[in-house]
Amino acid sequence: MWYQRIALYLSLLFVLLPGLSSCVDKDQRGQKRQKMKIVCLGDSITYGHKLVDPARESYPARLRQLAHGRWQVLNLGINGATVLGKGDIPIIKQEVYNQALHANPDFVVIMLGTNDTKNVNWKYLQEFEKDYRAMITDLRSQPSRPHLILCSIPPILIDYPNGLKAARQQQVNMLLRRVAAQAGVDYLDISATMANMPSFFVDGIHPNGLGAKQIAALVFSQISSL
Repeated sequence: MWYQRIALYLSLLFVLLPGLSSCVDKDQRGQKRQKMKIVCLGDSITYGHKLVDPARESYPARLRQLAHGRWQVLNLGINGATVLGKGDIPIIKQEVYNQALHANPDFVVIMLGTNDTKNVNWKYLQEFEKDYRAMITDLRSQPSRPHLILCSIPPILIDYPNGLKAARQQQVNMLLRRVAAQAGVDYLDISATMANMPSFFVDGIHPNGLGAKQIAALVFSQISSL
């Protein structure tokens, strides 16, 4: 009798094994589907300009490291990008913007506005809020209905002849805060944490490795809290 029972148990095991394997496969596929996708849209500060290895040292790269593989993070930063459609390098006319519009992410972290303070772009400042709101509308229209985080621009610690200066940075951040409130999106104040911290910057504008880590930590904390 005992060998008949063993045979019965073995036959049941062979019947159940394919089902168990299927369940594991489904769970694994489910985990992949649940991996959050984060788009970081911005200018050279997002891209990691002046860092030795932007692919490893930029704030989106550091954000990916902080997530320990749980998040897919796309660095869609391009040097010189502006919010202003009439700017010298409008983000809406760049391929990274097209990528952002078709990524179907869970979150979009936007850090733009530094280059809009340049003299060549500053003359169009009255269109800044309108252009930013249009960008928010575009990004929100994706099927994934992403959660948007609008970041202040980091402090400008050195005034440059091309118009990049602290006074304009502060004015842009006032506009950004207002746009975020009107559009109902989260506002992340990067500037307040990094103000008067030259050790975070290469040239008074672009974050160094330490500054990129600081931005990543702030963004990570914001996303994790939502």
